[in-house]
Amino acid sequence: MLASPDLLAQLPESSVYVHPLKLVAVVVLIAVWAFYAQWADKDAIAVNTYRAIWNMVNVFGGLLALCLLLFVPNFWGALGGYAVVQLAVSLSYVIHRNGLVEPEDKVLTAAHLKKVMTEGLAGKKKAKQVEVKERVKLVGADRKTVRIPEDDEGRERYRLTQDLLFDMLWRRANLAQLSPAGQACQISYSVDGVVSEREPIGRAEGDNILLFLKQLAGLNVEERRKPQMGKLQAAIGENKYELTIQSNGSTAGERLAVRVIGRERGFKVADLGFTEKQMEQVRHFMDADKGLVLVTAPKGGGLTTTVYALARSHDAFLLNIQMLEYVRELDVDNITQRLFEPADDRTFTGELQKVVRSDPNVIVLPELRERGSMPAAARAAVEKQKVYVGMPAADIWDAFKRGLAGIGDSKLAARGLLAVLHQRLVRVLCMACKTPYKPDAATLRKLNLPGDKVLYRPPEPQFDKHGNPVLCQACQGTGYTGRTGIFHIVTVDDGLRQVLAAGGSINDIQAHCLKQGVPGLQQQALQKVFDGITSIEEVVRATRPPAASAGGAPAAPSGGAAQKATR
Repeated sequence: MLASPDLLAQLPESSVYVHPLKLVAVVVLIAVWAFYAQWADKDAIAVNTYRAIWNMVNVFGGLLALCLLLFVPNFWGALGGYAVVQLAVSLSYVIHRNGLVEPEDKVLTAAHLKKVMTEGLAGKKKAKQVEVKERVKLVGADRKTVRIPEDDEGRERYRLTQDLLFDMLWRRANLAQLSPAGQACQISYSVDGVVSEREPIGRAEGDNILLFLKQLAGLNVEERRKPQMGKLQAAIGENKYELTIQSNGSTAGERLAVRVIGRERGFKVADLGFTEKQMEQVRHFMDADKGLVLVTAPKGGGLTTTVYALARSHDAFLLNIQMLEYVRELDVDNITQRLFEPADDRTFTGELQKVVRSDPNVIVLPELRERGSMPAAARAAVEKQKVYVGMPAADIWDAFKRGLAGIGDSKLAARGLLAVLHQRLVRVLCMACKTPYKPDAATLRKLNLPGDKVLYRPPEPQFDKHGNPVLCQACQGTGYTGRTGIFHIVTVDDGLRQVLAAGGSINDIQAHCLKQGVPGLQQQALQKVFDGITSIEEVVRATRPPAASAGGAPAAPSGGAAQKATR
């Protein structure tokens, strides 16, 4: 049948069904979206924001815009809708990222547009790369030496990280914490247990350091909320360090902690600071075939180091030693270290019972978090094993109180307990600059010392002719180098065992220890003052109740001079 003339008249004159100009417009818009998406992906890493979330926003925004383009009948209306959606998505990201960076790093501002017009999108090409030096040799989690990056962005992150690590290691800081605060990043150091605030840096600089260290430590750079932990190796000359990198989210942003693990990773009990008489007590409970030893300290008091040192001091070739840990702080050679991973069908107490059934000679529990774990540990100590339990406590009487409450059975406690140990850490006077002095007569009488006794303390601040502080190069002006332990040990003898079995109170336990002449913590600490190891001021600081010294006590006057000299 022949087609009617009306139908033939409606046929297009050309065989091309896509208008070339419309096709070009679509291709240009899609190319612009692709360029923006690629830039946003890299920029999200640079400004340390939620890369995965913004990538999803950009992808779904692009798909929505594409659907408008394909299914809206009116082409120019569809094109306008496409442009509106993409503009809304891109501007949302730009507003978000501009709120995280310094003013000079913001985009689409008047200053930025002027800079683009004069220098182009890529900016003026630098004639020469910024000089970056390796001051701290780094080995990443992949066991590969970290090289200086070739790209400018990577070099800047490397430089900032080098500055932070060199400064903290030179100052002998064992902990550095970076915390975001608005457009700034606050930095604090802990040097020999005393916290000091450093000069804040820009938020973008802090984010760059955090990102670089997370990458080196093998952490997920896109995970910004859940806690993560990894390790690095660092070296300055012949001095080698192990660094623990920890990140966790907060309402202000992601925080970073860099902890330095030094000589303590190889400590044994002889390195901790016990007196000769205390070493006899330690050897006594270490040589026992079974029994429970409570090792206690306030937060930051060296508890983990002591627990690991006790485990390390047993002969791992003759004894089967097993540790059950929530977090593996250190690696111990020739000891089975079991890491507890919580699950719906798994409890710490259940895992401890499995360890007990495997018949080790020594069980080490650096911390307990479950209510039923302490009774299980006590039963194992009564029946066949030596068990060390680490727990926080304000003093040794608080340690008894917590330990007995955890066991929940006075007779079980009396049968199982071997000893309770409490410790604090005091700073050791710098051998290069400590200053002798003779206390006044009243102080000497109070300390029951002879009238001619000479003690030591940090030196008074000294200044050069320009008024700049003169710092001791051994201690960087703090007056102290390193820390040592002071200990209060109560060995459970037959008399104390009877007090415990009868359900005696803490006052009854104290009375028994007083009757037996057990030296207290301050008495042990003052002995280190008499021996010239530490100062009276440091003993007063370190033996305060934990609540009074929370947050770090102020450093000695010379420490303040040290900080002022470096700003």
